[in-house]
Amino acid sequence: MKFRGLSKAKEEDVQRCMECGKILKDKAYEPYCKECDEKLDKKFDNIEDNIIIYRELMDSEIEILKKFDDEDIEDLFKRVYDKLSREKGGLKKESIIVLNKLKDSFGLNEADMGLKNLPGIKEIKKAGPKDKCPECGKKIQEDFNLCPYCGYKLKDDF
Repeated sequence: MKFRGLSKAKEEDVQRCMECGKILKDKAYEPYCKECDEKLDKKFDNIEDNIIIYRELMDSEIEILKKFDDEDIEDLFKRVYDKLSREKGGLKKESIIVLNKLKDSFGLNEADMGLKNLPGIKEIKKAGPKDKCPECGKKIQEDFNLCPYCGYKLKDDF
């Protein structure tokens, strides 16, 4: 893109906001302009609230979170982990699932952050009633190796 009145050398030095494309005048918010930086911060806070309140993390929210530094994501994970861990009775199934999704989406490791390891999603599903498939919820016999309805592997040694 050509800018009137700018030499070729200056054209190359122009930095643009990665979100809206405006020329960055204030480098304090780089790589975003001040307005986009503030909007992204609000979205970040809303995503954190959604995780805590609704126990969900949508793929579109993960895409927004990818715009943030690894340190910000680790801090988010620690805060959410801490808040959800204080639930009566400890971490619930929905909380573990959303924390695992956040962890897996960003390659986080609980041990690196000084946190207790989360059980995997398969471990949670297998901990349920033995006469129902943990995947589709249909009634099954306890001695089944696979769910006849959805094919879910019910026993590890099968």
